[in-house]
Amino acid sequence: MPRVICPFCLKTHDFSVANVCTEYTESVPAVYIREYGKVPPLWLVTVGFSKHGKTTYLAALTLMLEHISPIWHNVYYRPLDTFTHQKIQEIHVEAETGKMPGSTTRQEVSRPLLFSVYNLPESGSRCLVMYDVAGEIFDSIENVQNYVPSIRQVNTTWFLISLDDLLKDKEGRTVTDLFNAYLSAMESLRSDLKDRNLIVVFTKGDSLTIPGMRSYLMSDPLQGLTVPGATASIPQGFSMPEYLDRMRVISDQLEEYTRYNVRGGSAFINMVRASGMNLVFSITSALGENPTGDQRLNVHANRYRVLDPFLWAITLEKPISSRPLYLIVDGSSTSQKIYEQKLNTSLSDILAEHGNVTVFYLGQSRPASQPGQQTPAIPPRIFKQRLVGPILDEISPSARVMLVAAGRVLDLDDFYETIWRDRLLLVTMDEDRNQLWPNSLVYRDGDDPVIFVDRLLNIE
Repeated sequence: MPRVICPFCLKTHDFSVANVCTEYTESVPAVYIREYGKVPPLWLVTVGFSKHGKTTYLAALTLMLEHISPIWHNVYYRPLDTFTHQKIQEIHVEAETGKMPGSTTRQEVSRPLLFSVYNLPESGSRCLVMYDVAGEIFDSIENVQNYVPSIRQVNTTWFLISLDDLLKDKEGRTVTDLFNAYLSAMESLRSDLKDRNLIVVFTKGDSLTIPGMRSYLMSDPLQGLTVPGATASIPQGFSMPEYLDRMRVISDQLEEYTRYNVRGGSAFINMVRASGMNLVFSITSALGENPTGDQRLNVHANRYRVLDPFLWAITLEKPISSRPLYLIVDGSSTSQKIYEQKLNTSLSDILAEHGNVTVFYLGQSRPASQPGQQTPAIPPRIFKQRLVGPILDEISPSARVMLVAAGRVLDLDDFYETIWRDRLLLVTMDEDRNQLWPNSLVYRDGDDPVIFVDRLLNIE
């Protein structure tokens, strides 16, 4: 069984005994665990101010995925738990009665929707782990930090923005204010944004007057999928690669429009680019029209380009790398703190999300655990000297190495002028005996192990 990341606490668990998240006492769907290796999770979080159409968009997306099988005969969709199934049923009732989807409410635990989509053209099968976060949480930076712990781990974020509602915003907020709340929260959580994906979704696109966008919306070949009872079909000769190419052209046009026509748009784009994030744009119309005065929808409304943000997420999301990663842990007589803090197992679990992890004890050239095996939770029975040379001499120089030591590593200075200077991160438990090494961090009680993994993966 592969190492499985829990969809509730976003930590790696051993589910061989029970399918339960021990942190939140939530049952993890058996199918999620069983298919984890062949139907990899696609982690998504929605970000946006209140009343900007986030929940309505998600309603349209789930309706479209529910009816996707007629256009691709091998493609199908499956909710994985009762919570998701009930939410989807509520969406169906709302669509059939013409009722507006309700706004997302705050929850103690940001519980995701869990559903898998199988055999998509060009993309294969993916399990969507989707967090719909209440819009008012983004009214202040403090709210984001307190209510959205999942935002730190998710690699792809949807920024759902209604440009019309921004213009009417009584507080004069801009898209830059939304990104500032997100950025400040991530900085507070000490999470690096480099190489994460930010997909800007302009909602309520049917009401916008952006040049060329109305014709793009109305020419959506998949627009009939959310109409109850409609016979779904796509034009003859439809090509998914060509569809994705067109999405890229539209993204460039929307970015240019944002830079020169949206208040705060230039600053927003510059800030996102400076953070190292991958930035793309899309436009959707989840309702096909404005609701009537009594807030009811047209049951048979066409909804346009609803799949675009979903396809962007799949396109941008990088598969888990198979690169070799090494964790070398102090096994000396004074290394107990490492094991008391469970730092070795926590680091190994997080590293396993990014590659194949081999664990060594300092001073021992034989691995303590191989990729896929459990990392030893205790120090070796026979204490070892703090020597890293026997290990570095055996492993590939292209690998990345994290070395966790409770004191000075006796021979590390010998490798200062070698390739390992740019491949090895030293994590020391003793601030007073910090060893001179170009890539080094001090571990203090309570530090999040993600900080050290992010630093290792971003060593230039």
